[in-house]
Amino acid sequence: MSCLSVDPVVTDSFGIEPALRDDTLSVKLTGTGDMAASPPLSRYVKALEGEVMRLSVSTVEFDVRELRFMSSSCLKAFVGFICGLMGHGLKCKIRFVTDAQRTWQRRSLKPLDRMCPELVSIADA
Repeated sequence: MSCLSVDPVVTDSFGIEPALRDDTLSVKLTGTGDMAASPPLSRYVKALEGEVMRLSVSTVEFDVRELRFMSSSCLKAFVGFICGLMGHGLKCKIRFVTDAQRTWQRRSLKPLDRMCPELVSIADA
């Protein structure tokens, strides 16, 4: 596999840090996923679609343990990502890693799991 062509994103209150490990594309989200974070997150996950195709990764892992809040607009970005992968016929697994102490994370992401249970999973760390 080659290097990632997406760079980290850092704003005053939100961060996205990608890493490639074997055939897993890991994306760590930090800070506050509010309305200000929605546009950069939407652009980023769109770029990740291209990375998944280019690198033929088997799994994309979103680590949201350090995310303090996630708006519905940010959740919608993940819906778009999942639909985009499915639209390209990709069967890449999508795993969300949550903080068990932040119960809102699992609760907020559960609709994504219900939307596409064959591809999406949620795991507490």
